Amino acid sequence: MDALHLFYVFIIGAIPGFLATWLGIGGCFLRIPMMMALLGLPIKSAYAVNMAVISLTTIPGVISHYKMRHVYNKGMIVATIGATVGVLIGTQLAVIVPSATLKKIFGIACVGVGIYMTYKAIKTKGKVPPRVTVDEIEKLEYGGKLISLMFLAGVATGLCGFGGGIYYMPVYNALGYPMHIAIGSSSTQMIFVAGIGAANLALHGFMRWFYVAAIGIVTLIFSWFGARATKTMKAWILTAIFGILIGIIGVSVAIGLI
Repeated sequence: MDALHLFYVFIIGAIPGFLATWLGIGGCFLRIPMMMALLGLPIKSAYAVNMAVISLTTIPGVISHYKMRHVYNKGMIVATIGATVGVLIGTQLAVIVPSATLKKIFGIACVGVGIYMTYKAIKTKGKVPPRVTVDEIEKLEYGGKLISLMFLAGVATGLCGFGGGIYYMPVYNALGYPMHIAIGSSSTQMIFVAGIGAANLALHGFMRWFYVAAIGIVTLIFSWFGARATKTMKAWILTAIFGILIGIIGVSVAIGLI
């Protein structure tokens, strides 16, 4: 493994890791295409590594969310059950579906996510919703609606190789979860659901453990830098631009340029 290859591993951890915590977006939309383009990984191996990295690197943030009382355990457990069943089906479909078709699915999903991110960033313009903790609420949805919607979100997550937050957050928001609790609960369930998805892909021989360790460590370090940057910079404009970039990357993957 030469120095250039190690440099590629470094930037695949650093850039998505920094942007994810700085801009509040999912780094997987960059990480997966970068692993394919720079490391030459097949898309199914890129999915496996990405989900494992997300499962591991989300842990420090979840610890903070628990300390700040941002995790609604009843809802999170129900959501995790639904999404776990979904992600097992989704990753199993990803194993079966031809790589060329999978690239088109991934690309189309990225275009949709890019449009959603750009719209949301422009609409909110960096406004921070009031902080609400689980101590301030009486009850939130944790029944059939939540488990059903999270099942569908899990299937989409597994089929696209994402961490899942881009699907989980709209579900929580639609069911009336305050923003901070939605983020904390979504992040917590990602540890388990992404981990299960990665494990399923690993069982089929798609995991690359060196990349999980190396990219994961760099991601953790640069996530910390990104978190510090959020205290001094308004990032909504960059988030909107990044949404457009994700859309462009999605088109590139779908038509076979990456």
